[in-house]
Amino acid sequence: MSIYHFTIVVRDANSNLADLEDQFFEVGCEDALLCEYNGTIYLEFDRESDQAIHAIQSALEAIRSLGFKDLIVEEQGFSTLAEMAERAGMSRQALSLYAQNKRGNGNFPKPMYGLASKSAMYLWSEVATWLFQQGKLDQAQYEVATVNI
Repeated sequence: MSIYHFTIVVRDANSNLADLEDQFFEVGCEDALLCEYNGTIYLEFDRESDQAIHAIQSALEAIRSLGFKDLIVEEQGFSTLAEMAERAGMSRQALSLYAQNKRGNGNFPKPMYGLASKSAMYLWSEVATWLFQQGKLDQAQYEVATVNI
């Protein structure tokens, strides 16, 4: 069994946090921290499971049982270098050097969006795979990033 850390954004939740906390706890999300940013509700999970896919699917099912449908697993999407560096436990500068192919074995994944605005966004699963192959990301983080939901 491993502990998998992941974040689920509940875009259609807009209730009182105290009420939501009890509801999420009652459906089996006692291993999540309920958070809010600019009116958007999200849960940060540390879920023990035999596989990342089981951890994420069971969390999604629990949240859906409360009637929420607009759910996003943050680790399944796009991220900036700063966000990815934080996830990987490294500095933004270190990840930037990898992205510029000044460190590592080269072949860092190319950005997907934001080039014209100079705010490059990368697909986290690609970067996580690259970091894992470099020995810079642990197995559980890699599994969460590459789960196909």
